[in-house]
Amino acid sequence: MLKASLALMLSHGQRPRVQLGHHVAIIEFAQKHLDPGLVATFAVFDPMRRKRNDAFYDVALISDTEAKDAVKVAEEYLQIVQAEIATRIP
Repeated sequence: MLKASLALMLSHGQRPRVQLGHHVAIIEFAQKHLDPGLVATFAVFDPMRRKRNDAFYDVALISDTEAKDAVKVAEEYLQIVQAEIATRIP
């Protein structure tokens, strides 16, 4: 989801600064430029990111249900971003 949001940002000719918090800037950009109806999607984004970081860098487990739900949300989000980018690029 972060990479899709970055692609959206780049399609607008913007680049995030490589500094602490740049992930937040990317997500805020996506929230500003996508349908406001995606509030629920963005609400689950940060907890998913934190859970992933905990599993990756610390000790945390992700259940099959959590993983399947995360993939579903990510696939839906990717389709939305792809459609938005397609409207911007001839």
